[in-house]
Amino acid sequence: MQATRHSLGLALAVMVITGCTGTLDVEVARRWLDRPKAPTLPDFFEAAESTLPALEGLRATDGELRSIPLRWDPILAGEVGGYVVERAESPDGPFAKIAAISEPSRTIWTDRGLSEWSGGGMVSEREQIGDGESLYYRVRVFSTTGELASAVSDTVKATTAVPPAPPEGLRAYSHQPREVPLSWHASEAPYVAGYAIERSPSSGGPFEPLAQVTGLHQTVYLDSGLGDLRVFYYRVLSINTAGGRGMPSAPVRAMTKPDPLPPFGLHLLSQKLGSNELSWLPNVETDLAGYRLLRIRNEAGEAEVVASLAAEVTRGEDAEVAADEVVAYRLVALDQDGLESNRSAPVRVESVGYQLRAQATSDGVRLSWNSRADEGFTSSRVYLHGALGQSELAFVNGDEFVHQDVQPGNRYRYSVVLERPDASRGPASTPVEVTIP
Repeated sequence: MQATRHSLGLALAVMVITGCTGTLDVEVARRWLDRPKAPTLPDFFEAAESTLPALEGLRATDGELRSIPLRWDPILAGEVGGYVVERAESPDGPFAKIAAISEPSRTIWTDRGLSEWSGGGMVSEREQIGDGESLYYRVRVFSTTGELASAVSDTVKATTAVPPAPPEGLRAYSHQPREVPLSWHASEAPYVAGYAIERSPSSGGPFEPLAQVTGLHQTVYLDSGLGDLRVFYYRVLSINTAGGRGMPSAPVRAMTKPDPLPPFGLHLLSQKLGSNELSWLPNVETDLAGYRLLRIRNEAGEAEVVASLAAEVTRGEDAEVAADEVVAYRLVALDQDGLESNRSAPVRVESVGYQLRAQATSDGVRLSWNSRADEGFTSSRVYLHGALGQSELAFVNGDEFVHQDVQPGNRYRYSVVLERPDASRGPASTPVEVTIP
């Protein structure tokens, strides 16, 4: 009963709004409420001379996101069962029925692309309305018995919101180590839900998707994991809440920071037994952090780090080389962002040796060597190498030794190690061999 009173009040209110007044208003409203129910499926027939009136006051709203709201003036005649909305892509049609509204008091409906029938059923294959799409509408009345009016409303046109404009103020920041930060202004277009970023190695494209960020005010992005001295072009486009993408912004260019120049002028500066000292020219970078001196013990070997040196240092010592060892040195520069240069040109160095010599004489095997007294060495240890290892033959203060206990026809192998007064030793000499006649 309360629902009936509410419906009666609604009907009277609509009559007052539309100008229906008089002592019979309540009776008209009762007859309108007691009308038979309208069809629930799109099962209408069109009479040749329908007496149903044409609908008036049809309006459509522009600028909505993938939807077009419609409204019209109600018709409260007792035989009116509802309204049929028709849509076309041009003002001359063809028009297709897309909605049946079986409530004469309902005068608002929104087209979102899909058809709407009160009892179900589809008459249109369209699933959605696009961005910036213009469509045409008209509405017809149908009776409570399913008769569809031949008279139609005026045709109205509406256009959905256009795709969002590209965001303004796109900037790409250069000279960052292996990354490019991007920023832009938040879009002022309605319905923007995020942005898509695209990247290309050339200004003319092709541009490929790089990332998508969500949120109207999410206006920064960091493109990381890039190489040194790489050039890229970026553009950004806005995405609306329905997933529609606008036109991209004009591309902007950015370049990652270059790595330092390879150090130049690497050369051997001085040598001692077991030590090679090298020097080089300073790099020109203003943000140089330092150098790394590398040693390669053979051509196919891995590079070993000899020393890590500060930016103001231009010489380094390798104190771990063997006597007569041939090694190659290379140098790399590092900047304050951790970028590393290519390696310098290699420098091949033969380390200092003993000039150890062995000669068979009538009194045995005479050994001689460079005692390197100028390097602080004062004594020498002489070793004999055999099948079971080496044994010390002598500890001498000079630069010669004669091994007398030798047998004709035998082969002997010797090495020498120099020693300082503090008992610290140089590297062992390269062994020498001699055969006794």
